[in-house]
Amino acid sequence: MKNLFYASFLVIILTSCANENDNVKQVESGVSEAMATQRASQISNVHYNLSFDIPNEQKAPIPSQLVLNFDLEHFKEPVYLDFKEETSKIKSVSINKTEVDILHKKEHIVLHEDYLIKGNNTVIIEFDAGELSLNRNEDYLYTLLVPDRARTLFPCFDQPNIKGMYTLNITAPNDWKVLCGSKEIKQTQKGEYTQHNFSASDQMSTYLFSFVAGKFESVTQKPANMDMTLLFRETDTTKIKYSLDSIFDLHQQSLSFLEDYTAYPFPFQKMDFATIPGFQYGGMEHVGAIQYRESSLFLDESATANRKLSRAKLIAHETSHMWFGDLVTMNWFNDVWMKEVFANFMADKIMNPAFPDIDHQLAFMITHYPNAYGEDRTLGTNPIRQDLENLNNAGSLYGSIIYNKAPIMMRQLETVLGKEAYQTGIQEYIKTFAFKNAVWGELIDILDKKSTTDMVGWSDVWVNSSSRPIFSDDI
Repeated sequence: MKNLFYASFLVIILTSCANENDNVKQVESGVSEAMATQRASQISNVHYNLSFDIPNEQKAPIPSQLVLNFDLEHFKEPVYLDFKEETSKIKSVSINKTEVDILHKKEHIVLHEDYLIKGNNTVIIEFDAGELSLNRNEDYLYTLLVPDRARTLFPCFDQPNIKGMYTLNITAPNDWKVLCGSKEIKQTQKGEYTQHNFSASDQMSTYLFSFVAGKFESVTQKPANMDMTLLFRETDTTKIKYSLDSIFDLHQQSLSFLEDYTAYPFPFQKMDFATIPGFQYGGMEHVGAIQYRESSLFLDESATANRKLSRAKLIAHETSHMWFGDLVTMNWFNDVWMKEVFANFMADKIMNPAFPDIDHQLAFMITHYPNAYGEDRTLGTNPIRQDLENLNNAGSLYGSIIYNKAPIMMRQLETVLGKEAYQTGIQEYIKTFAFKNAVWGELIDILDKKSTTDMVGWSDVWVNSSSRPIFSDDI
């Protein structure tokens, strides 16, 4: 009997381990669409409370803590947190006040169902921040987490359709400033360091979370009804004097237009921005804390009209994202083109009238049509809206079709509907999906009701099909 008991006990242990390992084996690296769909159906009310202790030494680790709260609708298997880093960076994991073994497989931290409950759960993870997308320099750093790089910085549900709130606490050297998507509520000096505490943010997708920290100059202006703060490192006093007022005025001009056009007031608690030397893109639409390439915003008196127009459109583009992308976010990254084409479309509406000496129609044609035709006439072309099985491959979606054919499509869409019907459709879309996620088809359903044209069929040809149309006839 004693031997039988031990044998039975061993079978139970091995079966338990096998089941757990089987679950983990079924999970892919990255964030698969299947995983994202499953998680979105069971996880809600997500709140990330994040702390980062930034040392003086550029190469020293950044000790960090995540206190994650989320509601769980049901659970028959583990919950997976995304963390694309070495397991050694994870120091401890606690689930609902119970410290558990660290199980980190295929870029996921496994939260075993035995420790989870229906309703609100609290997970505490001590870790060293990942640095793949934490751009560290000697005296400043910034995050850039689009499209799926939040998981390279901290453990999270890294998918656009699980929006969350963020409460950020950053400890940094005393002479550093810190900017993020929410308002700073407290500073506490601790020797050579200062702890910056921020209020809870608005709801946002993980790729829109950000912070900037370092030795920056700071300027605050109130061009209308809201204070705006700019962090910058530009040292050319001529450019600073010539550009500062224009930077704030252009943001306000864009905000005023978009509030009127969408019939929806500015949706977030603040509108700040930072300019960064050598920033990878022209700009990035982080909620409440837009980042720009510094050289794109700071101009001098010799700047050409085209250079000024480019700056104006860049600011209008990123500001447009506050509604198109940040407030209403694509459900999955196969619709990433939506936020980009909307931002460009709105930027043209906002800024083209301010530069009447430029032939904007000709510029649009030269910019988009040759590149769109050049790609779309080949056998290797693709639809505007593509399938995406895993966020690991999100970078493959970008190209001439998104950046050149999609803008042409959007102009045609407005032409088919008429400007008034198009605008009222956009207003209904924004109101319906504010602080939520939407897919392209849901917008088309709204627009279809405002037109005698079959907009669903129209969209299927323009957006879901590839290549140019082929006409044939017999005489």
